[in-house]
Amino acid sequence: MTIYEDLVAIYERFLALFPVPVQWLVTLLVVIGLVLAFINLIRHSWLFLILLILLLPAIFPILQRFFSDLYRFFLYLVRLLQAA
Repeated sequence: MTIYEDLVAIYERFLALFPVPVQWLVTLLVVIGLVLAFINLIRHSWLFLILLILLLPAIFPILQRFFSDLYRFFLYLVRLLQAA
């Protein structure tokens, strides 16, 4: 199982806790939260970003897979919002 499949399964179980008319709002809040968390990470962890750039050649395949799965999950959330 990939990270994407795990994230989707966990999110669907989480979303099942809410009534159907409210699920789009929960998804919207999750998307906004993910965007704000990423912006906060970039703003407050500039040293982390510098180390990441220096070590990028060694960890590129891992990061590529992780961000690819995370991007697919983000697109999944956006599609859920569009369907509502």
